[in-house]
Amino acid sequence: MNPREKKEILNNLNEREFRQDLIIPLLSKMGYLAPIEYHGTNERGKDIICFEYDRLNEQRFLSVVAKTGDLTGNAATNSGLMTIVNQVQQAFDSFYEDLYNMRQVFINEVWVMTTGKIVSGAQDSVINTLRKSNLDKQIRIIGDDRLIHLIDKHFSTYWNSNSETKESVVIQRDRLISFIESLLSANNIDKSTIEAVKSSILYSEFNPRISKNIEGLHISSVSPYSIQLGKIDTDFDDFIVSKTYGITSRIFQEAKKLLSYSFIDIEEVIEHANKISKLTNPWEFVIETQSNLAGDYPFHRAYGGASEFMNKISSLEEGLNELQLFKAFLKHKDKLDWVKELAKSITDIIPEIEKIIENSKEEEIIINYKIDNTDNKVLIEYNSNSDKVCFTSKFNRIDIKGFERNKDGTLKPARVIEFALFKFREYIETLLQYDEDKWLKEYED
Repeated sequence: MNPREKKEILNNLNEREFRQDLIIPLLSKMGYLAPIEYHGTNERGKDIICFEYDRLNEQRFLSVVAKTGDLTGNAATNSGLMTIVNQVQQAFDSFYEDLYNMRQVFINEVWVMTTGKIVSGAQDSVINTLRKSNLDKQIRIIGDDRLIHLIDKHFSTYWNSNSETKESVVIQRDRLISFIESLLSANNIDKSTIEAVKSSILYSEFNPRISKNIEGLHISSVSPYSIQLGKIDTDFDDFIVSKTYGITSRIFQEAKKLLSYSFIDIEEVIEHANKISKLTNPWEFVIETQSNLAGDYPFHRAYGGASEFMNKISSLEEGLNELQLFKAFLKHKDKLDWVKELAKSITDIIPEIEKIIENSKEEEIIINYKIDNTDNKVLIEYNSNSDKVCFTSKFNRIDIKGFERNKDGTLKPARVIEFALFKFREYIETLLQYDEDKWLKEYED
């Protein structure tokens, strides 16, 4: 089933079907406990409530705000994302009656889930609003693309639940019978017995009986893709029990199963990480990391390198939001291409910067920059008194304790270029009279 067909299924859902038939079972399959529909007049931003246990074995409550259709930036309608923000804030501000523990608890995290798409610009303006009240890290906005990915990963049978034909059921049956035949053959069962077992499974009114046999072959690991058979040395294949763990062969089999399960978990995370590392779009990189890695080891409650990575993702997300807003302003002023070209030209003067650093004998290195409007380039202006100077950078020539310098305290040309780009950004903001708060309000409207 292709993405277009999946989106069509989602678009045909009403809100009750969305909550009861999709979100609640999806949350269960994702590992959340006791998902319950809380929809009603007193819901206060809590369509669905569930919880999970963190690594300290403490409950963390999740609230889901469920909507059907596209979410827009129009604050005057029920389909406006800003309207939903008010529900989200209510979810954090009001307690939830936990019927299982007979106590009042507050929500730790909120997901806004919709069967449609998030209209361009709506999510960014909402996140900026939430950031002012420090709620942006506790909110996840899940549109149709992200929702389809979650369903594919955790609840893939949902897509075929209402469309199974007689032919598809026959195919599934034949596949299972073939699997049983292969499993019996691997245990060296003769062909006539295999045929008798298959016939019994297909036509008998009684379910096959399973008898446990500790001796000989046993199943050492099971996954959705394979069943592995194993043996145990004869010295340990007996019924003399250990006071600590009981029958050796049983505990040996269980340990092997757990070992294989642990590798499956690691392999899945590595697979996700490899796919994400190949992305070229920073926004997709952030979204995919938060969707597929943030909840898994070692990125959940991360430490060490994983912690630094997740911190970098947070910085990247925040920076992309800020940069998207600024670029929208430049585009509004019809200056985006111009600024891009000038910024790129700054990186082209790195050979000139290297010569200045190498030949300078002064205690302080001062570099002036001007804009050549003829060729749309930023150039170095060597006359400090020239009225063409647009911005200036100053550095101590030697600073042993300086930030991002060589071991001998000298400047790194790349660091000088990066600083020049920051000064250029300040110059453009002043030149075009950029006011972030004022533009944000205009951008949201």
